[in-house]
Amino acid sequence: MRRKLIALLCMSFGLISYAAGRHVWAQQTPADYAQEVGQLLADANRADISDTEAEARRQRARELAAKYAATVAAHHPSGEDRVWLGYLYHLAGNTEKAIETFRQVLDDKSLIEEFKQQARLYLIRTLSEAGRVGEAESILAEIPSTAFNADEARAQGHEYLAIAYTKRGELDKAVEHEKQALEAAQKSGLIPRIWLTGRSLAQLYVAVGRPEEAAKLLDELKAYFDRQARLAGPRPPKAIQTAIGQIETAIAQLKMIGRPAPPLNVVKWIKETPTTLDALRGKVVALEFFAAWCPDCRGLIPHLRDWYARYTPKGLKILAVTRYYGYNGREVGKASPAEEEAFLARFKQLHSLPYGTAIDNGQQSMTTYHVRSIPHVVIIDRSGRVRFVFTWHTNPSLCEYMIKRVLAESAESK
Repeated sequence: MRRKLIALLCMSFGLISYAAGRHVWAQQTPADYAQEVGQLLADANRADISDTEAEARRQRARELAAKYAATVAAHHPSGEDRVWLGYLYHLAGNTEKAIETFRQVLDDKSLIEEFKQQARLYLIRTLSEAGRVGEAESILAEIPSTAFNADEARAQGHEYLAIAYTKRGELDKAVEHEKQALEAAQKSGLIPRIWLTGRSLAQLYVAVGRPEEAAKLLDELKAYFDRQARLAGPRPPKAIQTAIGQIETAIAQLKMIGRPAPPLNVVKWIKETPTTLDALRGKVVALEFFAAWCPDCRGLIPHLRDWYARYTPKGLKILAVTRYYGYNGREVGKASPAEEEAFLARFKQLHSLPYGTAIDNGQQSMTTYHVRSIPHVVIIDRSGRVRFVFTWHTNPSLCEYMIKRVLAESAESK
């Protein structure tokens, strides 16, 4: 999540230049400082370094951000520079100072609306992640209808709150915020935002025991994008084609729920005793499809390790399945199968993966499980039936919620 927030803010802020009331910096500007720290954090997310080295790099980045924040604060910045100061506090891990600074940004009448909107989104996300959902909801409610990208901002804000309520275990409130996120996304007209939010809402519907509503929603979204494709003529934009493919995949995934989990077809196990799903009957299985080159997959690893530690004693079995990508730790398409197998063994050691890892036979298992986006987690109950399909959308708490629920149901029936 942090990696995505860094990328979002760097990209969004970097597109805007606004000089009113700014200090004239002799060498590096606050934006330069933030981008330097952001690059250090990006380097810490490499696949070919250990978790220990990655954390050491992140710590150096936090210390540098704190140093730069102190330098900028000493000049009593205003305007755009104050925005960057808030961001530096965020990178330093000083959440309270970041929130205070971004609140000051909202009160700065000299700033253009684009910066204020970014400050609002930052506050909503930070407060949501801190569990301060009431404050986050208040800021979200204050977004003016005439504000810069108001509908897109509302969609993102409601998404943050849906994630926060999921983490609290209040899924009914999460559903309501996700519904509002979808409404705002549809008003914005942004195609990726619509299908991503729709998929998230469908997964929440399944989690709260409302699969019929999930099916109805996905059918409606499919019809909507089909209409958009027809209106676009013989060559619809790629964004529409992607949306149709994603929704069709989500529909296929939904149809798997309640059915027996198909067998895996793997050709290689990495430092793991070979097994089958049939052999794992009696356990709850979290089956993850991933790629070592995928940053989001690596972002899920800490959660998987945590689930392994907490739920293995209760009957959870985690399996991770990848395929041959020719990945050598730095580039895709550069390694032979033997070289990639060696790297995957090293990857498992570098990231302290305690769970089983296997390589798919071509893409047969991925195709069978309708894997279109990764990471992708399938929860299978003790009787071998698919109970939940989770495609990464920055809400791992939803996957954990279903793991706990299926474990509890299984324990009660024993």
